[in-house]
Amino acid sequence: MRKPLPIFGWKAVLRNYGWTSFWLDSILPLIVSLGLCILIYVEDADVLLQLKHLVGVGISIVPAMVALILTAYTIMLTFIIGDKFASIKKTEEGRQLIQDLNSSFAACLFVSMVAIITMIIISSIANMEISIEEPNTVNYSVYFLVCYLLVYSVSILIGIVIDIFNSGQTTLLDDNSNT
Repeated sequence: MRKPLPIFGWKAVLRNYGWTSFWLDSILPLIVSLGLCILIYVEDADVLLQLKHLVGVGISIVPAMVALILTAYTIMLTFIIGDKFASIKKTEEGRQLIQDLNSSFAACLFVSMVAIITMIIISSIANMEISIEEPNTVNYSVYFLVCYLLVYSVSILIGIVIDIFNSGQTTLLDDNSNT
């Protein structure tokens, strides 16, 4: 007999959000990060100065994004717990919608928290002005990472907006409908 799949914890989040969603959500951040690194290189800009600026921007906006995400999720939970989702929860598609919604929020919050922690650590290290042999190699790599995390944190919100829209659309469904 097959063991039932867990509906709680990170295994459930990874199963619902999955590697496919991760790779699809990574396309824009990879393009933007690579493009900005190339632009900094071509324009011969000071990559450390750009890195410090990007970290400052990230530290300024990501915590606010986390607060907004948590607020949106709290509002979504009231819909999920409420009567409007009662008929949706009875269908397989409805349960999958709720699992996808929960997983999207969890993944977004996780990436945002990783971004905040990474930016705080990098900001601290960048302000120490440690001298290394190949600073540009390290600085470009770190700039790419910070840019990727920042853009990923923002771009993953697109999926959450669609999930919120889909959840709102469920209020239009008839209680007897299975579509």
